[in-house]
Amino acid sequence: MEKEQFLITLGGRVRCRRCQAKAKNSGLQCLLPAITAKRVCRVHGGLSQGPITPEGKERCRAAKTIHGERTQEAIEQFRSKMLELQNIETLARSVGVIIGPKTKRKKHGEHL
Repeated sequence: MEKEQFLITLGGRVRCRRCQAKAKNSGLQCLLPAITAKRVCRVHGGLSQGPITPEGKERCRAAKTIHGERTQEAIEQFRSKMLELQNIETLARSVGVIIGPKTKRKKHGEHL
């Protein structure tokens, strides 16, 4: 279903942009008009200006997570452990401790 871009209010006398936010439970588009020069209404964050100060911007960058689960630090730690595990596996194969096909995994540097 395509989102409606405009909303007619006051008995057809006023035409304004419609909020582009979508409800999680029903999947329907918000019925409120969007804030001027924004895509969403005041309820869905149209009045937010985001972090203003350099400290606020740094806090926002540091708190940035992927899907709210992992921080950048956790991702880098995971990558380093996987690289270490790959090196151990290569060493074990060269000595002959491990035989059989290699395990399939993403190459170092690919996204999780």
